[in-house]
Amino acid sequence: MTARTRSRPRTSRTTRPRRRAGARRSFPVLRPEFIGLAIAALTIAAIPFVVDVRAVAAETRDWLMRTFGLGLFLIAALSVAGGLSVSRRAYAQRLTFARRAAGAIALTLFAWGALGLNHAHWTLGGVDFRGATLGGAVGRQLVAGILGKLGWVSLLVVGTALVAPGPTRALARNAPGWLEIAWARRWPHRAIRGAGRYVGFIFRHPRNRSAESGVVIGGTLRERLQPRPVPTFEENPVAIRPSIEPGAPMSPIGSGAAAQFLRERLPEPGPESEPEPEPMASTGDDDAHGEPQQLALALGQHPGWQLPALELLNAPQISSSRKHDNAARAQLIVDTLASFAVDATVVEINEGPTVTQFGVEPGWEIRYRDLPLKDDSGRPQLAPDGRPRTQRVEMGRTRVRVNKITALQNDLALALAAPSLRIEAPVPGRAIVGIEVPNDSATVVTLRNVMETKEFQDLARKTKLALALGKGVSGVPIVADLARMPHLLIAGATGSGKSVCMNSIIAGIMMEATPNDVRFVMVDPKRVELTAYKGIPHLAFSEVIVDVDRVVGTLQAVVAEMESRYKKFAAVAVRNIDTYNRHPRVLKKLAYWIVIIDELADLMMAAPFEVEKLVCRLAQLARATGIHLVVATQRPSVDVVTGLIKANFPTRIAFAVTSMTDSRTILDTGGAEKLLGRGDMLYMPTDAAKPIRLQGVYVSDAEVERIVSFWTDDRFRALAPETADNLLEAAMSELDDDGGARLVESDPLVERARALALQHRRVSPSLFQRRLRVGYSKATKLIEILEEEGIVGPREGGESRVVLAATADEDLN
Repeated sequence: MTARTRSRPRTSRTTRPRRRAGARRSFPVLRPEFIGLAIAALTIAAIPFVVDVRAVAAETRDWLMRTFGLGLFLIAALSVAGGLSVSRRAYAQRLTFARRAAGAIALTLFAWGALGLNHAHWTLGGVDFRGATLGGAVGRQLVAGILGKLGWVSLLVVGTALVAPGPTRALARNAPGWLEIAWARRWPHRAIRGAGRYVGFIFRHPRNRSAESGVVIGGTLRERLQPRPVPTFEENPVAIRPSIEPGAPMSPIGSGAAAQFLRERLPEPGPESEPEPEPMASTGDDDAHGEPQQLALALGQHPGWQLPALELLNAPQISSSRKHDNAARAQLIVDTLASFAVDATVVEINEGPTVTQFGVEPGWEIRYRDLPLKDDSGRPQLAPDGRPRTQRVEMGRTRVRVNKITALQNDLALALAAPSLRIEAPVPGRAIVGIEVPNDSATVVTLRNVMETKEFQDLARKTKLALALGKGVSGVPIVADLARMPHLLIAGATGSGKSVCMNSIIAGIMMEATPNDVRFVMVDPKRVELTAYKGIPHLAFSEVIVDVDRVVGTLQAVVAEMESRYKKFAAVAVRNIDTYNRHPRVLKKLAYWIVIIDELADLMMAAPFEVEKLVCRLAQLARATGIHLVVATQRPSVDVVTGLIKANFPTRIAFAVTSMTDSRTILDTGGAEKLLGRGDMLYMPTDAAKPIRLQGVYVSDAEVERIVSFWTDDRFRALAPETADNLLEAAMSELDDDGGARLVESDPLVERARALALQHRRVSPSLFQRRLRVGYSKATKLIEILEEEGIVGPREGGESRVVLAATADEDLN
């Protein structure tokens, strides 16, 4: 240790570097902090010179105000900001300091130019700004001419980009989307229309003018501008979250060729690429009546019908990062098929809200043959072990059959650990086989999420019956026009999402159509699903039909409306409702009628023949008159969804059912028994050969209550259209106490019953039900009428009765 210490060279005092005396005795006032504060203080101290000076410096002050105007204060603010920046040593980061300084100067020049565009009745010292601009001669030159104004506007863009590059970039990226949403919601149109109304009102009323101050709003217009009381809601919009919480971390990515192929093409989720979730709505008591409700109701302050704003619906839910590795699952599918000697390749992946579709392209089955190798002399070549050498030669190849992939459905489900798996072979319009695998977590598809899309907005401009159904397996929104369906049949087990689908159809139409455009006829035997819409002005009748005994009369009233419309069409020689509403002789347009039947099975049990006959007649004839049916049932059996009903409902939706038989009953094919429930459905449009799988939209009870509260507000009470209760009363007057058609002796059905009874020795209600195709109650009434006429005898213990007329004829013979 001593040797090492002595070996180090020592520095003598004479060779040590000396510090400069000036550096050792630096003055504190020359430090940057004091310099910046001194600049700011001097600038602030110079401001009173401009405001109040003595006569000696008045001419200098006036010259400065005429030349620079109020821009002197902008220069002072810039100087203070610069001094404070210097005091904080902001110049240490040279590039950032230079960028922000240049941006501040550009924004200062922009504000100076804005002052140069204004003339005010202000006086400062001896300068009157009516002759000069607020920006002085310099501010006037900044905005002189067209080129000057263009340069002035560019200063704002350049300044904001330099001062705040992040927010400016986000604004430039999102501004087109915001403008598109504003244009789709027709905010500019409504603003221009409202301004035009107010200006026209002022110019049409000379008493609102004043000779001295120009146009003044008078008392009548002021009364119109007074805000009306806005109804409040008891519940806030509830943000909907997925029902399944995030589970285990992602599995490791496979190492095969398919995984590498998809890893290069799939976007990897990262912290910068993930969208940030929107802020949640407040749930406090003070914010119970938030901006969305107030904005939507404020639109209704003008006279006439107004459509509710989309803010009444829950905001779209942004899904979190992907919790499953699609590349690993694709590699697993390829390896599983290869283990069963099936050559296939995953060529695309479509990730939807509930399932992910893997597009599998079948490979080739290659046939080989081993041929012996021979030398030049034609003798077989021998290997070192003495065996003849061979060469494998390809003899031919054929495409792998699709049924080999579909036969491995259960094996693929086992390999992927999926609860259920559906194979679509082939995908319509594509040369691939679609393997649909459930996602680890489902994404909620809200009604507003689909209604804000371009597809729905384009369809809503063409028709008043636009339906937002949901999103497909690739995340593409699925929309449809009810007028083209023209009727819709919905089936599904309890809890599969059938009632939510009907609520989404009703709510979507109410968001886009007024009561003058669309009217509803609602039949709800369960009494809990559609009663929430009680009191809305869209109802064709004044109530929601909940009694099964009144269903036949309700359908007969709709048939009467259909026949009345056909008579109106014949009077003006048109064929459908669209042509009738555009006819010049038509003064009152007809509204579309949508008949909503929530549970068909209950109606078929009460009056099967009457309900089937009326429903089929409406389905066959009511399309041209603008009357459409939306029928739902949770028991899609052949006795409920009969062949005649199914033939008249070409458009169908199947939710999760319990068996393949039910799936074939509703769709004529299997697949609905493998759905996941909670809105997962198969949609069969009229122009598709195979059903389309999609995740239906979700509408909460709070959203329905807000929409109903909007339409049932008092401001719409004077605009409510007339109901068709007279048709319902007339139809109900023709029915008996049990809801069936009232029978008289001259009724053709009674004549047929007499003829049928005379052909048998004994008759019973079941005989009349089978042969006359009537319900049990009506068959019993027919027997009672025949008993009063003396054709059949009294009841003796069973259901059958003795035919007395036939017995008398035998005695005479």
